[in-house]
Amino acid sequence: MGNWRDTILKNFKPKISRLTLVADPDGLLSEERMLSAIKDRGFDLISFDDPIAFRYAYEAKYRSVWDKGQESDLVVVLRSEDQHLSKLPFDLLKAGRQIVLALHQLFPKLNYPVIACLDREYLDAVDEAYQQHDGNQLTERETKEFVLMHCFGMVPKLIKTPVQLLKELLSLHSCKVRLPEFLAEHMLESLAKEAAFATWPLADILISREKFLRFLQDEWKNFLASFSDNAMQSRVPFSHEDVRAYIDTFFLDGLLTPMEWDDVIGLPAWVMTGVAHDPKVDAVRRFRGLREKFESTLPIADAPHKEWQQAAQRWAELVTLRWEWDDSLDDADRTGWETLHTKVEVTFGQWMMARYGSLHNLPYKQQPVMVHQIARFMASERNQKKLPKVALLVMDGLSLDQWLLLRRHLEANDKGWRFQESTAFAWVPTLTSVTRQSIFAGEPPFFFPTSFETTSKEKTHWLRFWEDHGVKKNAVELVSNIKGVDDADLELALNNPHLSVLGIIWNRIDNFVHSSEKTSSLHLLVNEWIKEGHLQKLLMRLYKEGFVVYLTADHGNVAATGIGNPREGVLVETKGQRVRIYDRTEFLEEVASQFPSAMRWPNYGLPPERHVLLAGNLKAFSDVGEEIVSHGGIAIEEVLVPFVAITREDA
Repeated sequence: MGNWRDTILKNFKPKISRLTLVADPDGLLSEERMLSAIKDRGFDLISFDDPIAFRYAYEAKYRSVWDKGQESDLVVVLRSEDQHLSKLPFDLLKAGRQIVLALHQLFPKLNYPVIACLDREYLDAVDEAYQQHDGNQLTERETKEFVLMHCFGMVPKLIKTPVQLLKELLSLHSCKVRLPEFLAEHMLESLAKEAAFATWPLADILISREKFLRFLQDEWKNFLASFSDNAMQSRVPFSHEDVRAYIDTFFLDGLLTPMEWDDVIGLPAWVMTGVAHDPKVDAVRRFRGLREKFESTLPIADAPHKEWQQAAQRWAELVTLRWEWDDSLDDADRTGWETLHTKVEVTFGQWMMARYGSLHNLPYKQQPVMVHQIARFMASERNQKKLPKVALLVMDGLSLDQWLLLRRHLEANDKGWRFQESTAFAWVPTLTSVTRQSIFAGEPPFFFPTSFETTSKEKTHWLRFWEDHGVKKNAVELVSNIKGVDDADLELALNNPHLSVLGIIWNRIDNFVHSSEKTSSLHLLVNEWIKEGHLQKLLMRLYKEGFVVYLTADHGNVAATGIGNPREGVLVETKGQRVRIYDRTEFLEEVASQFPSAMRWPNYGLPPERHVLLAGNLKAFSDVGEEIVSHGGIAIEEVLVPFVAITREDA
């Protein structure tokens, strides 16, 4: 028996129709493997969200091709419950075949509202269990129990002890799995009946990974104290073997911080993982442990994008340790690092070539997948949560490892900051004019071909985006290239009495990038800058002004080695040390023939007249052997950037 995906894919046989119109209110076509399968069958997919943007893409990319007698199969998707195929333009209705997809058709015996609220990545687990279900129609409560058991491995009525609860929470949060609120509420209803959890902050630790980790950190202190003071007790059963297995990994990954402890006599050997010793010894031990773990868990070329997002955050921890403690590592450590780094970039590059092209169609309401979805996510959050003021701080050129340096300093100097961290994919080529412009436009680069090589239209894009989302122009500001919290243009924007949406561009990190030859020297510059307190002061100012702040970057950066400068004369449209962009394919091929290691990028989401040649892996179009830090390519450090919601909890 086929799965739910096979049932839908029967409608998408190659060459069946050059235009297919799909009503998909449940977002079945936005599931990652489904998108890849449709793409593999030769179909392009485009959403009918914005009629003007759709018409531009349709006429430029498809209608003009069909008029020339060329073949290209297109799927037009309506995702909103309020949209109906009959409301599409007449020329589309006349030319295309029509399909309606719905969850209740696939799972008629499950409660529809419950399944509809579930992330589409869980549909495989739902489908597998559903095919074994031969009973009656399930109620809302029964469907919640069904989903908890088969998607999250949880049976609320069987969780009676702290050990049982901890095992579930550690498993959940170690994988960065967020339990949907409606399921968390169902769990709370059951757990609240158990006296064993009477003092546990269940509502916080079930839903929030950050609050769960702070809970563990606080309880770890009590646990250590209990060895010398019987009056001190921890609510968390750290000593249980099922819990210990996770705790050791949490300290290794940097999710928990080892504590300085004077009285270590009598502490069990396994506890020492969470006790600070000699900083150098601890760092080297952690580097070696993380490197070994990362190598054994490196995602495969066909992995879901979330696996690479998690890998990028672990890799950033490794990068930080590698260069902060370079003098303490031996030759074997350095050689092992170089080998692993090459393997990471090759594997990630293969994944990018195969899977990157479908990312822009993934949903963004829970978390933006790509940087152009950040503004859309903010607009959704602003409307749903009735936020009076939102600010987006774009730290140009900030990679994930450099964000860790900033976060560490912010946390060390002010315990009130709260960071809800995730990552987003930058647009390729990872150049400022391409990917930063997409952030403020809220659209892929395809939609701004006339300003592709410049950032001069960013404010126009930003104002238009928010006006399209119901915010008046006089309530929106964008401040570029600020110097710090006392910047005159920033002050002018903050004094706007109507201000509701603020965009800020800070180029400081990118300036450091282009003046550095190695990652180690770049980290030194970033560390010195953060100690000056500029970011701390800006965040505090925005907090006091009532803003919910989101921080991101347009691209990251990576150290690369020169393979030579292309002899291209006037052929090149845009020059970069990690990338070249041409307006004609024959120009690209002429230069590609000079550099066998260079990579032809498939031009996902770019204007059709742009053709991209990447230097490849950790190489650069610069003097042979020259060491630089740059961006523009598809290294994991360049593509996956931080996206952080920043709030405060003042005691």
